[in-house]
Amino acid sequence: MKKQIRGLIKNKSPFALAVKVIIIIGVSYLLIQLSNKEKSIEETKYIPGMQDQYDYAMKYINKKYISNWKRLGHDLYKADRFADYDNLELSVEIGVLNVYKIEYSITSADFLINRLCKKDGKTYNVEIVYGINPKIEIGCREEDEYISYDILYESGKFVHNQEMEEYFQITTDEVVEWAEYSKYAFEAELQKMHEIQLEKVRKRRKNLTNVGFILLALYMFLKWGSIMIEHSKEDKPIGQCLDKAIVNTVKKFSRWKYVLYGAAIMFWVYILRPVVSGLILSGVERKLNIYLSYGISAIIVAAAGCFIIMRNNSEKSEKGAGPTVIRRMVQMTAGCILEMFIIRLGMMLVSDFYPRNIQFYIVNGVAWCGAAFLIFVFSRIKHLILKKGKIES
Repeated sequence: MKKQIRGLIKNKSPFALAVKVIIIIGVSYLLIQLSNKEKSIEETKYIPGMQDQYDYAMKYINKKYISNWKRLGHDLYKADRFADYDNLELSVEIGVLNVYKIEYSITSADFLINRLCKKDGKTYNVEIVYGINPKIEIGCREEDEYISYDILYESGKFVHNQEMEEYFQITTDEVVEWAEYSKYAFEAELQKMHEIQLEKVRKRRKNLTNVGFILLALYMFLKWGSIMIEHSKEDKPIGQCLDKAIVNTVKKFSRWKYVLYGAAIMFWVYILRPVVSGLILSGVERKLNIYLSYGISAIIVAAAGCFIIMRNNSEKSEKGAGPTVIRRMVQMTAGCILEMFIIRLGMMLVSDFYPRNIQFYIVNGVAWCGAAFLIFVFSRIKHLILKKGKIES
C-alpha cells in the first residue's frame, strides 16, 4: 500500500495530482486540529488580561453571561430598571452570597460579597470587599438599630477590631474566617464560569475548522460531479475530463496566485505558532515564548514555501523584471492583510477573550515579513545550488 501511494505521488497524471491534493488536505486538517488543541491548552494557562479571579469577576459579571450564570444555578440581575446587570446571587454550599459590583472607572471596580452568618442565635451580616481595597464589615440589627463595624486590611492582613469583639462577643478571626469562606466560594464559582467559557471556545474553534473543511469537501464533490457529467455526456475518458478541470481551476486562481501565496504564509504562521509554542518552547518564559514561536513558525513556513510551494522552475530570470517583482510583493502583502482580517474575524466568532488591539497586527505582520523575506533568501540559495550543480554536471 505504501509503495502504491509513493508511486502516485511521483506520478504526474491528473489522478496522482488529485491524490496529492487529498493527502495535503488531510495533513492540513490534522495540523490545524493540533494547533487548536495547543491553543486550548495555552488558554487554560494564559489569556491576556485574565490572570486571576478578580479579572474573571470584571469580565463575567456582565449581562452577556446571564444564561451561563443560570446554567450554574445562579442569578445575575439588575438592582433596578436604570441599573446595569451588576448584582449576582450565588447559591453555594455555605449559603446564599449576594455580590454587588461597585465601579470606579471602566478598568477598576470592587465587589461586595455579602452573606448572613449565625452564632448564638444571632444573625450577622458579613460583607467583604473583593478587589482593589479589601475590607470587611460585620453588622447586626438590634431592635430598631443596625450596628456595624469595619475590619480594615493593612500591611497584608486584617487588623483586629477590639471594639467589635467586645460588643458582639465575636473574635476578629471568626469574622475574617466567615468572610474568607465567602470569598473562596465566590472565586470557585468564577473558576467554574471561566471553564465553561473555555469549553465553549474549544467547541466553537473545532466547529469553525470543521465547517471550513466541509465547505472545501463540498466544493471538491461538486467539481467531481461536473467531471462525471462531462464524462457521461461527451463520452470522454475520466482522466481527460479531470485534466481539463484541473487546468481550468488553476487558470481561475492563477491571476490571484501571489495574493494566495501571501494569505497562505500568514495563515500557516498563525496556525503553527501554538504548535511550536506548546510542543517545542513549553518551558520558555511566556513573553519570550510568543516571539520565539512566531520566529520559528516563520522559518518553517519559509522553508516549506521554498522547497514545496516554489518549484524548481518558478524563479526564472526575466529582463526588466523589477516592476513584476514589486507587483508580486504588493499582491502578497495584500493577501497577508486580507488573511489577518479573516483570522481576526474568526477569533471574534470563536471568543471575546482577545480584545481588539494593534499589537495583533504588528506581531503577525512582522512574522509574515520575516517569512516572506526568508522565502526569498532560501529560493536564491536553492537557485544558486541548482545552477552550480548544472554547471558541474
